[in-house]
Amino acid sequence: MKKTILTLLVAVAFVFNIQAQEESQGFKGAWWGLAAGSYTNTEGSDAVFTLLPAVGNFISPTVTVGGALGYTNAIGNTDTFIVKPLARKYWGVTDKFFIFGEANVPLLFNENFNGYGFNIEPGIDYFIGGKWTIEAKFGRFGYNVIKPDGGDSVGTTSLGFNMFDSQTQEGLGSGLTLGLKYIF
Repeated sequence: MKKTILTLLVAVAFVFNIQAQEESQGFKGAWWGLAAGSYTNTEGSDAVFTLLPAVGNFISPTVTVGGALGYTNAIGNTDTFIVKPLARKYWGVTDKFFIFGEANVPLLFNENFNGYGFNIEPGIDYFIGGKWTIEAKFGRFGYNVIKPDGGDSVGTTSLGFNMFDSQTQEGLGSGLTLGLKYIF
């Protein structure tokens, strides 16, 4: 009888351990898509419109890799195309609220200049229902370079949280940005 109870307890513990391991896989293998854009119209300067959708895949329960491909119509009405590979690490605060750090490498292509950089951007992600989240990024820690055709490169170092700075010289916001994300 003791062996039967012991065997049953071991079997139950084994089943619960397998379920716990499956649950700990979190978002691993899940894909996500993000719709993000911005519009800025400052008095005395041209309006700036940016559309930067992104897609990614969770390669572990809390790490995702992906990229964004977008367009911005920046100051002087010049069109800039953006390619931005990225990686993110998420930390769960609650079952619906997450903070993340994003490392990205923006590549900018324009008829008058090219640009590149490396940035770390903090953010938050909140599930609003089902598989939909609202995410916000605020601030930038990084270095970005613009190389005008026939001119010298200009580098910009960004260090800090600036939720009110909507544009930078490369046309990518360094302030508060919002997006709507779907996990599938």
